[in-house]
Amino acid sequence: MKKTIGKPENWQDFESLCKKLWGEVWEIPTKIKKNGRLGQEQAGVDVYGIPKNATKYWGIQAKGKDDYTEAKLTEKEIITEIGKAKTFKPELEVYIIATSQNKDSKIEELVRLKDIENRKSGSFEILLYCWEDIVDLLEENKDTYQWYQHGIGQKGKFDFKISFNKLEDNLTLNPIFEKKITKYKHTNKSTSEILMESLKSHRSILDGINPLFPFHSNKVNKSWCSFDFVMENTGSLVIEDWRVIIKFLDGVAKLDEGTPLFPNLPLTESIDDESKTITYRPRDNNPLIQKDNRYFEISLLPDTDSDKIVFEWELLARDFNRKEVAEISVKPEYIEKIEFELINDKEELKEDEIFISYHVVEKE
Repeated sequence: MKKTIGKPENWQDFESLCKKLWGEVWEIPTKIKKNGRLGQEQAGVDVYGIPKNATKYWGIQAKGKDDYTEAKLTEKEIITEIGKAKTFKPELEVYIIATSQNKDSKIEELVRLKDIENRKSGSFEILLYCWEDIVDLLEENKDTYQWYQHGIGQKGKFDFKISFNKLEDNLTLNPIFEKKITKYKHTNKSTSEILMESLKSHRSILDGINPLFPFHSNKVNKSWCSFDFVMENTGSLVIEDWRVIIKFLDGVAKLDEGTPLFPNLPLTESIDDESKTITYRPRDNNPLIQKDNRYFEISLLPDTDSDKIVFEWELLARDFNRKEVAEISVKPEYIEKIEFELINDKEELKEDEIFISYHVVEKE
């Protein structure tokens, strides 16, 4: 699982991150500057400098955004800041809009169109860096990465991670599936004799069970898998008013919701099998203190044709949130069942056929 990088907790820290990061990217760590002081008119530019091997100034507008309160970068805001940047003296060569907001295709499209329009008029180039782009830059520029991850750039930073079972970063599930192998064999028996034998051998599958359900009056599906989902506060601040939403995007046929009298997860807000979503909210809205964790068991039925389960998890808290996509590996164990299909016409013989299904057995 890829280690996540938390966002700055306020816009001042985000501005400082931009200065430090682009100072390293532009190779001018001591020549890059913040523009003016708090409260002064900044002409749309928070940070500026002349990158190594460039001859004109480049400017950065740092837009710190709070996902928890759903503060978003708007088209109007972008257009306004571009207009302000045209008043910056001396004239800019490149104008960067850096935001802690996650990527948004509509905003990116607007910036591309404004960039072309601006350059056609003889003005500066416009670039947009959303949080995912900034994370990529952080991972490529180790000095700033170390400065940021060790708390210098995140005073009292929030941090949060998920893991599995005994705090394991990776998980592999081993569901038990049936691998039915049909072998075609030539026989001299008549068609009616073959049909009668086939009906006898397949009588057991006519009881109408649905293998997706974990329980049946006399059957049990052994393909279900269970594991602990662990949520840990790895930062230096308490996480309050929090909940975690887990949405399975691919690889899951069914989630175990339990029963109305005995719900599978009594501490969760809901398990919705239709949308493949679990919402976890701690009892009595208890905060998650530093170095503490919460966990609950997830029981699911993997798809028979997937080698991985893809899910998206999102933490929503009072002053901090995070959204990531993660994967669980699926390596099934197979119980082989070989069946012979009798064919009395040699021209109809064909290669073996393999069918994967759930392993459903009688209850003990």
